Amino acid sequence: MRNRIGYLVTVALAAVSGLLTVTPPASAASGCAVEMQHRYSSGAVSHGEIRVMSVGRPLPDWTLRFQLQYVTEQIKHVGGRFAEQPWEQHGKQVTLHGLPGDVLPADFPVFIEYAMTRGAKLGNATAFTLNGITCATVLPPWASPSPTPNPTPSWTVSPSPGPDPDRPLVELTRPEVGDPFFAPATITVEATAKAAPGRQISRVEFFGRGEGSERVLLGTDTTAPYTAQWRALPAGGYVLDAWAYDNEGAVRNSLSVIVRVYEPSERRQAPNISVVRDKLWGISPIIEAAAPRRLAPLTRTGAESRCVHGQGIWDGPVDTNAVARLAGRGVKAVYIPLNEACWLGLPYVDRRYGGEPYQQEVTAYVHRLRAVGITPIVALAWSHGRYTGPGAICRDERAVCAKPMPHATYALDFWASVGSTLGSFGAVVFDLFSTPYPDRAIDDPALSWTCWRDGEQACSALGYPVIGMQKLLIETQRHIPGVMLASGLDGGNDLSQWETYRPFSGTYNAAAAWRPATPGDCRPPTLTQAPVVVTATCPPRNIRGSFRPR
Repeated sequence: MRNRIGYLVTVALAAVSGLLTVTPPASAASGCAVEMQHRYSSGAVSHGEIRVMSVGRPLPDWTLRFQLQYVTEQIKHVGGRFAEQPWEQHGKQVTLHGLPGDVLPADFPVFIEYAMTRGAKLGNATAFTLNGITCATVLPPWASPSPTPNPTPSWTVSPSPGPDPDRPLVELTRPEVGDPFFAPATITVEATAKAAPGRQISRVEFFGRGEGSERVLLGTDTTAPYTAQWRALPAGGYVLDAWAYDNEGAVRNSLSVIVRVYEPSERRQAPNISVVRDKLWGISPIIEAAAPRRLAPLTRTGAESRCVHGQGIWDGPVDTNAVARLAGRGVKAVYIPLNEACWLGLPYVDRRYGGEPYQQEVTAYVHRLRAVGITPIVALAWSHGRYTGPGAICRDERAVCAKPMPHATYALDFWASVGSTLGSFGAVVFDLFSTPYPDRAIDDPALSWTCWRDGEQACSALGYPVIGMQKLLIETQRHIPGVMLASGLDGGNDLSQWETYRPFSGTYNAAAAWRPATPGDCRPPTLTQAPVVVTATCPPRNIRGSFRPR
């Protein structure tokens, strides 16, 4: 249900052509209609389309404005996959502009795709205007510009019967889906009810059901506004509905509303992270709260190196108390470099530390960080590949040191497994490969960046099968819809051509990762098309027994 919540937003408010008596200028619509249709959710991102129709005349220059309902709704992209429609957002107000030469035809809809962030609640946009004219309720019927010459036969389907006019109408108005409650919770339930003509509502009954429990009567009300309360509820999910009865015994039930009661501590949990143009935003999955979120992580070392050498997993404490101390010091993000062989449990890794024990340790640490409001950044650091060229750290094919690029096979296996374990958590950020350095073996800068993006033949100088950032991103986002980082060349320090060779993200959730070449150099470059996340502890900070710069 979370990934397929459909809603139709239509706002109408304009005169239809033919009813107007004043001739408008060429840039004005004589009428308009707009629908905003949510199609599906991918993680914390809503995808849909805006359907715009200019009624009565074509518009060579046009501007569409509308108001979103919640601050957690931030536009990420408008337009096709490779052609963005000009747009801007200030608070909840969104403005779309037509492209040069982009004419809205008369009396035929234009469909514009969009992606935007979402929180627990998905609202209804309002106040649509097209070139200053308020727009009509729904799209009027339109004729196809190119009718099918040989229409296929059609079959007549009997319409389903409408609601019984003699039965009352009832609707829950409070709470709404996505309203947050915290244990021990009191939920006030409210409904409207309307009887058929000539009849009266005699009573409204309210019912609730918890997870794995029986349906219970919450209360009965005989006068409007019809309300009841459910008190002292523990954390969990609950289903609410109402039944209206009239004075002749007719009855009808409302649609159910599903709400969740959270533990009080869940208020602190880390927000979902999403790319909005050149910034990262934190979007609360519980309450209506959203704001740009700057990530300047500390680095939790050990998991990339110790397990593969039989020395354990971490090089310092990762328990609840250690995580609480980090939160108390205001740490907002922690960078966690991993080893693909340890995560996958390959045969040469000590069984005490690789495979399931390793995954359980990393997963538990990630959840502890999320619970106290810290953003975990999970990265692939040490990978397979026999590299013996310039700058080689080791000549071993195994994942016992940092290699210049991710291995074509093992990296995909690693991210598919990580995605199945952690990919559903929008509060976690993922770094595809922490320290790429193919430019040490490839002198031509253009070829180095091509290797970085495309892998395969462009990386032949590395001597082992390589997957590029573009394919790795596409394949990884099959399992992980959240934010993916792509570090630049020179071990992550060079972002000079990142925007030219940037990998495309179908979820519009790709960002750049940058590592300082010199400890203490904390001035990352800025990009116009993507956020830049510093993925090394910067400036150098020493938290006793826990962290150190990598």
